[in-house]
Amino acid sequence: MSMNRALLCEVAPALRAAKIHWAAKTINLHFYYDGEISDEDRESAECVGTEVISDFPNYNLKIEILRWDYPKPIPQDEGTTVYRRREANPKKPV
Repeated sequence: MSMNRALLCEVAPALRAAKIHWAAKTINLHFYYDGEISDEDRESAECVGTEVISDFPNYNLKIEILRWDYPKPIPQDEGTTVYRRREANPKKPV
C-alpha cells in the first residue's frame, strides 16, 4: 500500500511496471520503462522511493530504474508487481 500511495501522480506513460521486493532490511524498488529514460522519469522514481522509505525508516532502500522496451516481458521473479501498464499481448492477433 505504501508504494501504491507513492505512485500517485508519478506514473508516466513510459512506465511499464513498478515492483517491490523485500530482502532482510532492504526494500528493493524496480521500475521498468519503455524507451529512453528521461531525467523526469528518474526523478519520479526517486520520489516514489523517498515516499516508500519514509514509511519504513529502519530499512535501506535500493532503486533500480531499467529501460525495458515493449514487447520484452516484465520479469516475474523480482518481487510483487504494484503497477503494470495495460499493453496488447504481442503474441495474440488483434
